[in-house]
Amino acid sequence: MSASTNSDANEIDPLELLRSLKKLLDSVSVLPDLTIENGFSRRLHLHLGQSPTVVPTTNQVFPSYQLVDMQIAFEEWARVKPGRSLEIVGLSGQHLRHLSFRDLVDPGQRVDVGPVEYVDIADSPTTTRSCVSFGALLLRDVATSWAVLMRGPDERGTENCVLEIATVEPADAKALLSEIRSLATTHSVLRGQIVALGPGDGHSYGGLRFMTRPHLTRADLILPEDAIDRIEGHVIGVAQHHARLVAAGQHLKRGVLLYGPPGTGKTHTVRYLLSQLEDRTAFVLSGQSLAMIGQACALARLLNPSIVILEDIDLIAGDRSFSPIGTNSLLFEVLNQIDGLDGDIDVTFLLTTNRVDILERALSERPGRVDVAVEIAPPDAEGRRRLLDLYGSKLGLPQLTEEEVRPAIELTEGRTATFMREVVRRASLIALAGPSSAELRVSGEILLQAAQALTTDRAELTRSITNGVTEPDAEPPIGFPARARWASGSGYIRHGGTGIARPFDGNETLPFGGEG
Repeated sequence: MSASTNSDANEIDPLELLRSLKKLLDSVSVLPDLTIENGFSRRLHLHLGQSPTVVPTTNQVFPSYQLVDMQIAFEEWARVKPGRSLEIVGLSGQHLRHLSFRDLVDPGQRVDVGPVEYVDIADSPTTTRSCVSFGALLLRDVATSWAVLMRGPDERGTENCVLEIATVEPADAKALLSEIRSLATTHSVLRGQIVALGPGDGHSYGGLRFMTRPHLTRADLILPEDAIDRIEGHVIGVAQHHARLVAAGQHLKRGVLLYGPPGTGKTHTVRYLLSQLEDRTAFVLSGQSLAMIGQACALARLLNPSIVILEDIDLIAGDRSFSPIGTNSLLFEVLNQIDGLDGDIDVTFLLTTNRVDILERALSERPGRVDVAVEIAPPDAEGRRRLLDLYGSKLGLPQLTEEEVRPAIELTEGRTATFMREVVRRASLIALAGPSSAELRVSGEILLQAAQALTTDRAELTRSITNGVTEPDAEPPIGFPARARWASGSGYIRHGGTGIARPFDGNETLPFGGEG
């Protein structure tokens, strides 16, 4: 009885065997068939849970200067919430840089996991940050996985930063992009920096250049007190009362125009304002870079509170009254960009010009474009003494009496701050003729000698440039642009009937009805 029972127990039930075999086959069928995938595709398959060849992708292009911000954003993404992870893997193979995500995971491509390509990019005036130039970022949240192919600019033709995001649900890719954009803006390396647009010296960042923030005090600004008060009120004052103005429904966008002859201290005044507004991101445009006003305003809007500095705006903002229709498109671009910013965007426009007389009325007379214009004039006698003391602080000039410096002060009437700085420099060179062992000091006599020499040199230079031609004291006819000037042998002709005047070079035949 016992033996019979054991024999029955050892027999295998065919139905049970079939059931077990079916379970085994079912479990094997859900495992990924990794044998037909390349090494890179196999790695992504394990991360995403599906073959990357069938997972939808979302592409996004960013400007090259945002590569550092993207790198920071992904690192922050992994830190802001528990349960998140970030792994960066590289690719190994031939000529992979310009292949799309779909091409890279194609079984026919010989692509494997390899070293990540990094590039060092400036993130301040003095430092750089290592960023992924070409590689895959494997992100994982509690319930979702993403594979992001990051491709930065390179010397072989890629000018932008390109992201290709692969995830099972397209909505998850959209949500990731939205969060990455927000983090990139919040943690942008441009925020709080001074950035110049266009070519030049300095730490470059995708066509932008970091500039060192100046450190100036009000004592370093040699201007009339009322001028400083007006400038500070419209720039620093609005910044300090940001919240109260917004609560009162007042717009924050403002424009300040600083005008005056070259060398009077317009740029120095801008530097002072930048030193007082350390939390403001500033974008500097001058010369040919004024054509980049659209990019500057887009960044200013994104990273506000910010400042947009347009130096020598007269180069593009000449009066259109005497220009052919359709010209000066760059001026229109500047006006459109200024007008296009919403009033609640905290952006200050600082404009400088040496030729306020030729500024376009649409730029200078319409509130919301330029709210206040402040003249930065040549310093008066008191200002010139303060400048001498400032530039010659280590040469003993502050210790000189009023009688000792008065001759040089009087001789430099109407001269600019840069002229006074050059006087001090020349005086120091003259003082070098003294005993080499003695501390370098400038006397009132040496100061006067330097001022006389510089005045003579400037006069000779002016004569050589103008070839002896000077402007007469007479003003142009009433109604003619104040900026127009006449040289020897030229003048204006006025039509007797209409009274319209235009330049006359002295050689052409006067038209009927015209008078010289």
